Amino acid sequence: MNKNVPDIRLSFPPDENPHYIRAITQVGDTQEVIAHVDIFESNGMKLVAKGTRIDSRLFNRLTQHRLTAPLDSMLTAKHPVNTHSLVMELDSVVKHEAVYRRILTRTGDPHAMKQALSSMQLAPEVMLRLTVMRERRPELFMHSIHTALIAFALAQSLDLPEGQRAAILLGALCHDFGEMHTDPEILVAEHDITQDERRYIHVHPITGHVLVQGLSGFSNDATLAILQHHERLDGSGYPNALQGDSIAMPARVLAVADVAETAIRRFDLLRVEMLFRLGQKRFDSNIVNALRDLLHITTTDAQNMRPARNATAQVEHMTALLETWITLRGIIRQEAAPAKADTTALEFLFERMATMRSLILQAGFDPESMASMLVIAQDDPDMLAELRHMLDELEWLASDLANEIDRRSPQLSPPAQGALNGLLVQLQQMK
Repeated sequence: MNKNVPDIRLSFPPDENPHYIRAITQVGDTQEVIAHVDIFESNGMKLVAKGTRIDSRLFNRLTQHRLTAPLDSMLTAKHPVNTHSLVMELDSVVKHEAVYRRILTRTGDPHAMKQALSSMQLAPEVMLRLTVMRERRPELFMHSIHTALIAFALAQSLDLPEGQRAAILLGALCHDFGEMHTDPEILVAEHDITQDERRYIHVHPITGHVLVQGLSGFSNDATLAILQHHERLDGSGYPNALQGDSIAMPARVLAVADVAETAIRRFDLLRVEMLFRLGQKRFDSNIVNALRDLLHITTTDAQNMRPARNATAQVEHMTALLETWITLRGIIRQEAAPAKADTTALEFLFERMATMRSLILQAGFDPESMASMLVIAQDDPDMLAELRHMLDELEWLASDLANEIDRRSPQLSPPAQGALNGLLVQLQQMK
């Protein structure tokens, strides 16, 4: 077994996940969700009669028994997400969000996505899942809409075959189905995700892949896009740490679109560019270049950057991180000695810390004297702007590295895990 691949298992069969079933029953509290067939337990006992309204009162009955078929295939919502409602969502995004209007316009055919959505044949199970997502996880639903828009625009710009465009669109709409099987409590912004909880997040591409297999309309391209959308070209992704050509083209497109949507939502367009520049080994360069053309970042975008973070606090955190690294790298090198099984698993750490140091040097600053940077830059607006930009890049690298350590930690020996704890604390303070 590749030690870089996390040990990821489904905690429940996908169709029996209690978090998703609870979400379905909660939707039933606010709109009609009807059983369009009798629902049976695997031993033949009828649990719910055809025509029954499904709501929270039935949660225990539906979760305490093994069903003969996935619940999705036996329910119908009165106000489902369908192709018509998806087109309306797209129209709303284009009308109210300038970035996405720009992206579609720069494809040269801004109406192509609406036409593609209108011609889609969504399986009933997909419509129900999208409905549950819209009603119970609206932020995830809009993430899926935005990601689908970016992914389809990229497929247009890359002149991919029509079949692949359709597969990418469907895969993007459904790429986070697996996240609805994660306990929503661990996904709230205020919650500090533990190492064990992060494993449930890492399993969501597998869950989503299992959920859509066999459904009408899903080609191999669409299912692979869902399974592989968190894989990275350098092998740093999950769930299978695939590299290079092992990652299907639709998944590469979806990976760029997924990250771009998150960055646009959380940051600004200049930081989107920064993120992909730092991750150039991870993403397909042709797809990233197509994204740059679609975003077409201008001087106006630069003027609309979000307020800068507290540079003093950022410098203090980076200083503490580098000091911790100097202390720990000797210990960690011993754990990564050629005779140790942790060698490959820890290579990424030295590479990422070297990238941080190189970034500081390239900006013309001294990694050994971070505190003096701010003092020098205070009287020079151009230097201060460059320093802030560099600190933002370092902060993103630190956050990404913290997640990577969390993901790989179960595959490391106890001494290696212990050596990384101090570094992980410093990295998490920079999030």
